[in-house]
Amino acid sequence: MTVAPAEIERFLCEGLRLRLDPTRVDAVHAAARGLADDWEAVGAAIEAERIGPLLHRTTGTIVPPPLAEQLRLSYHATALRNLLLLRELGTCLRALTAAPVPVIVLKGAALIETVYGNLALRPMGDVDLLVHRRDLTAARRTLDGLGYEARRIETHPGALSEYENEVAFCKPGRFDTWVDVHWGLFDSPYYQDRIAMDWFWESARPAAVGDEPALVLGPEALLIHLCGHLALHHMHTGLLWWHDVAAVLAAYVDEIDWPALLARTQEYGLLLPVGAVLSRAADEWGAAIPADVLHALCSLPARPAEQRIFTELTAAQRSPRQRLWSDLASMSDWRQRLRFARTNLFPSAAYMRRRYAIAHPLLIPFYYPYRWLRGALDRR
Repeated sequence: MTVAPAEIERFLCEGLRLRLDPTRVDAVHAAARGLADDWEAVGAAIEAERIGPLLHRTTGTIVPPPLAEQLRLSYHATALRNLLLLRELGTCLRALTAAPVPVIVLKGAALIETVYGNLALRPMGDVDLLVHRRDLTAARRTLDGLGYEARRIETHPGALSEYENEVAFCKPGRFDTWVDVHWGLFDSPYYQDRIAMDWFWESARPAAVGDEPALVLGPEALLIHLCGHLALHHMHTGLLWWHDVAAVLAAYVDEIDWPALLARTQEYGLLLPVGAVLSRAADEWGAAIPADVLHALCSLPARPAEQRIFTELTAAQRSPRQRLWSDLASMSDWRQRLRFARTNLFPSAAYMRRRYAIAHPLLIPFYYPYRWLRGALDRR
């Protein structure tokens, strides 16, 4: 008998909630009874969601021995992988500090040190760092000196820093190391124009990350980032990210300045994503969020532009054409729109040669119509 995906998700969620609320043992056992002993499907779902380490100590005695062993192995593999990543992060932080480039450590690496307190619990695929936009060139030069290579080609010089919010760097090796350097928190031009990053820097806190002194986001900024990331970048999916939100709410339950969080959420046009995530965190994860805060998030009116961008960014599928039009509509002035359209429709010859592996320079003009046609026909 094949178990329904909803029953698997229920069991996984209960197992994760047990980490935050030890009284929910009976709920985990009740969820396990609905699995029809299809533990192979459960194991595949755990691996896909990357939550094996988190379930190792909560459900390891509930699941059959083969799955318990899978959880144990994922716990130890995560510890080794994270140890290597944090060691490399320490090298990056020392080099960036010497540059000098101020840095805020984001997401997994920050959460491991400040919320989870155990490097084996929270898997990381890469390291995320926030820098000032003005320091992007210095940060890139510093990472280049450490053996990292930028893995995104610019359509024109300066296009990334003007229209995007991050660039990924990779250091090849036995285990490739990825570092994502951000200068904004969300990838839509709407939020890049709307969100002044000063508050995120002013409210950042000192912390030791990878045994190096660093900055991490304060609780309010951290919640805004995690909620926006989950809703806008991952369409509310991913149990690991849901657990991050619930774990942060539990860790900072007595510290969160809710009026400040509400004010910034409204100012930045993030009422819909933050409200949706926090409401679900309260309903499904038992997060201790004041009722008046949830009421305010649901009742404060979102601007028409925010409603439009939320609908577009959380759509199941968006084609390149739809993304282009959405980004153009999000920009505040026609000059920026014209520059953005030009850099996407008519990238530089150097970009075209690398992007499409064009063998001869005389063929480059013929690839522009090919690029436009691909974008128009792509339905993803």
